[in-house]
Amino acid sequence: MRRLLLADRIKDRSGSFLAPLIPVLEEHFELRFHAGPPGAELAAAIAWADIVWLEWCWDHAVWATTSGVLGGRSCVVRLHSIEALQTDYPARVDWRQVDALITVGDDIDALVHERFPATAAAGARLVVANAVDLARFRPASQSGAVPDPRRIAWVGHVEPKKNPMLMLHVMHALRRHDTGHTLHVAGAFTDLRTLRYLQAMVPALGLAGCVHFDGHVADMPGWYADKGVLLSTTMYESFGLNIGEAMAVGAFPVVHAFPGAAALWPEECLFASIDEAVALIRAARPGLYRGWVAERYGLDQQAAAILALLDELRPGAERAA
Repeated sequence: MRRLLLADRIKDRSGSFLAPLIPVLEEHFELRFHAGPPGAELAAAIAWADIVWLEWCWDHAVWATTSGVLGGRSCVVRLHSIEALQTDYPARVDWRQVDALITVGDDIDALVHERFPATAAAGARLVVANAVDLARFRPASQSGAVPDPRRIAWVGHVEPKKNPMLMLHVMHALRRHDTGHTLHVAGAFTDLRTLRYLQAMVPALGLAGCVHFDGHVADMPGWYADKGVLLSTTMYESFGLNIGEAMAVGAFPVVHAFPGAAALWPEECLFASIDEAVALIRAARPGLYRGWVAERYGLDQQAAAILALLDELRPGAERAA
């Protein structure tokens, strides 16, 4: 079996976007997972591998492609939105050393091509959406739960780019129609300015007692089970995995129409204005979109695309020659 290294610079094995794919990849490759910065440990892991998958186009991707440590090994880089929007790492990678550049949505792929034309030197460019683990994110009914359309989920780090300010104003407008709705936030505060703003605005908007900040949640499928709506107010996502996971459990998606959203999520569930968001929430039908997610983003489809790519990569010795 060929040896595959998954090097994730940002997340550990359990939290990685690659986590749903790992069991499938282990059926086809001898696999190692490495989380950590550039250095001796990563170099040793690369030396072991036939194929190197660099998750996130971060400093480890710059180092691996410019230091000679790859030694001609096949290399895949998967790039997410933060690298393209908030770093210059894509400009510093030697894309001639990269066999395939993967993005998870058409809009981010176009943005990367526009901002970083040097990425054209990569051997191939593919758009492969994130995989929703349907075995883990099972219908709420299987656990005996009933998604309540008046219990609204909001998921993500509580920071400006996720636009939590908008979620409060949606809730304020919604409760003019029905004071029974509650908002439940899964995610840690990562920005003190945002924390102070929300601490002031929750009572100012009359939302005390109906907005619940649950912090980091380990069991997301269980947490979603009684939520009938997933409200996403993010300014931009390359994909938005929490949207698909919530839909798989049974939540009705109400998604701010960020650039590229219409190509990723049901167009009838997108909103631009607060009034549109309120109307969608009031008309929510929990459980409607699990089949929609399974058809497009199920693990089988994504695994097949990844395996097809890896099967086409040249062995390292052949590349070095």
